[in-house]
Formats: sequence, structure tokens, C-alpha cells
Amino acid sequence: MKHFFVVAREDKEETLAFIRQISDYIRLKGGVCSYGINPDDALEEDLVVPEGTEAILVLGGDGTLIRAAQNIFGKNIPMIGINRGHLGYLCDLDNDSVFDALDSLLADDYSVEERMMLSGRIIHEDGHAGKEIQALNDIVLCSSAGLKVIRVVVYVNGQYLYAYNCDGIIFSTPTGSTAYNLSANGPIVDPKTNLILLTPINPHTLNARSIVLDPYDELVLEIESRKDDGVEEAEISFDGNHKRFLYPGEKLVVHRAKETTKMIHLRDISFLDRIRTKMQAD
Repeated sequence: MKHFFVVAREDKEETLAFIRQISDYIRLKGGVCSYGINPDDALEEDLVVPEGTEAILVLGGDGTLIRAAQNIFGKNIPMIGINRGHLGYLCDLDNDSVFDALDSLLADDYSVEERMMLSGRIIHEDGHAGKEIQALNDIVLCSSAGLKVIRVVVYVNGQYLYAYNCDGIIFSTPTGSTAYNLSANGPIVDPKTNLILLTPINPHTLNARSIVLDPYDELVLEIESRKDDGVEEAEISFDGNHKRFLYPGEKLVVHRAKETTKMIHLRDISFLDRIRTKMQAD
């Protein structure tokens, strides 16, 4: 590959200086490189990727890479993360390894791993369907009033599953199993697998556990008001972004996204190696 695009979280001078080093190195080796700043909300502002881009280099941490995956959804361009923050699960490279990695990419010495994504939309009370929004890690529903119990009714493929009294529900991909899902005592899953994890957040019962679902299941959530005036609402976030509100009478529909996130891998680091390193670092 010869055509690269660098995505950064911000345009601070230190970041821009590092991008110039990367760009100069790629051009010196006969490649083409440009850069862009990751918008906070790609639903309002596009991340314009040049035509012909063969690889996207994401400069930042796991959060920046997750945001970039949302912003380039459907473009079918593989990404690789260059870690500029604390140790994460998604970024393979750092300042010291990036130039050797560029040599491998320029020589077409790499592999590509596909990561499943989720897609969610709100069905309003009048039947109107909202815009579908994608997530690489998770789609989370919780009370919009902070630490407050809500009642969430879950259906799987039209069949009633359970009514949770809880702080919220996490729908996680395998990639997101080491994020909020893990903090909520959900299972760790190899990111190369295809499945959906349902994990309740602080359920008010002794027998509520995470559930592993088929990747092709369609999941529907409704909230039931616990107040007499019926004004209760919940907040939905997609990878911690694109926040939306869900009211009684509306539905949140979650399913596997049609496209995947393609991740470039250069080093022979297994998922178990990464988990062990992360746990030791913590």
C-alpha cells in the first residue's frame, strides 16, 4: 500500500509535528499521506477521507480509534492505532514502533482482522424510525437522571426475555467486552468472534447475569415508567457518543451492523498476550 491517511484527535502543535514526521517518512519511501482531525460527532460533521486511501493511521488512544471507526463506517478502509496515551487494547503501535510498521505496510507485509459492529435506532411512538447509529464497542442505555433505577424490558427476535430493574443495559460487541462491559462484570470475549453480549448494570436482583446472544439476533428494549406521571426517560449512547433519549412508548432496536471495522495487524500479539499485559499494567 502507498496511500495513507492520518486521523488525529486534536490539532495541537505536538500532534501536528508528529504527523509531519510520519508524512515525511511515507513520502520519502514513495507513498502519499494526508491527515484530518476526528470530528466529535460525525452525524453533524464528516471526516473527509481522500479517495484512494488504502490505510488509516489513527493517532491517539483507544477512544480516538473507536470514534474513527464510527466516522468512517462503510468506507471499508483498514485502520491501525498509534497509541499516544495510556495502554489500551486496540492500538498496536506507539512512537517507537510506528516507522518500522510503516516499512511493513509499504511492503504489504500485514494482515487484516475484521471486527463486528453494532447498529441501533429508535422507533418512536408514532412508528417513525430514527437514524441508525453504529458502535464498535457498545450501545448503552441508562437513566438520564444519573444514578437512578429504571425498568427495562428486553425482547429477542420478538420474544420476551426479561424485565430488568437496573441502572442500565449494555449491548457489547466482542471488541467492547473489555470496556464498560468488563467494568459491569461482563465476560471477556476474543474480539475476533461474532456475538452480542447483554450485560445489565447493577441489576436489582440476585440472578441477573450477562447473556451471550447470536450475532444475528434482533434486540428490542423498552422502558416502563416507574412514576405515576409517566415522564421517566432513558439515555442511549453509542460508544459513549451520539447521545439520544428514549421515552416510554418508544423502542430501541439493536442488531449487528452490515459492515465491519477492519483492523491492521503487524505484530504477532495474541489476544491473551494483550489481556495479560493489560492486567499486569493495572
